Amino acid sequence: MSRQGAPPVALRQRPSRSVPAVICAAVLLALGVVLVWVALVRLTSGSWPEPVKAPLTWLAGVSWDEPGIWVLGSVTAAVGLILLLAGIVPGRYHDLGVRLPAAQEPDSEHAVEGDAAVVMSRRAVAQLAAATCEHIDGVSSASATATDKEVRVSVNTALHDTRDLHRWVGDGVRSRLVASGLDPAPRVKVYIRSRD
Repeated sequence: MSRQGAPPVALRQRPSRSVPAVICAAVLLALGVVLVWVALVRLTSGSWPEPVKAPLTWLAGVSWDEPGIWVLGSVTAAVGLILLLAGIVPGRYHDLGVRLPAAQEPDSEHAVEGDAAVVMSRRAVAQLAAATCEHIDGVSSASATATDKEVRVSVNTALHDTRDLHRWVGDGVRSRLVASGLDPAPRVKVYIRSRD
């Protein structure tokens, strides 16, 4: 992902927050269905349903300055504030920045002029690390996961002595991440599983 041009817009993608949004929507939908059912029962029969009578009786006998009402109001306000902040405050930045060669560097054939920004997603960094491992002798298969600061590489091998392979994989992945321009390059942790 890259951007070129003058506007100083940060190239940061907000997380979708789809799981909390789905949970909140399901809770609000259930509450809406219950309220519609209660209203229909009240309109058709002329009285409140049994499960609703006890809370309504309690609310009818409560005054505005009672502690229960203050607690209920405070909890409702806190939930509303949390939902509002979840919608307004941007999420955590997850992509990793890539350093571009400057136009002043004479040996750079791919120099970029002007204001440009490039990032790699964590998934792309993990795929790059796994692909790098698969070209190292002794590696049967490899997978990787990446966070903002660390890449974890899991390697399967048929070798019994894995000390050298551990160093080769770590050095190979680290040098590939640095060569790709990640700035700063994340730490690399290698886990080797030896298969018989």
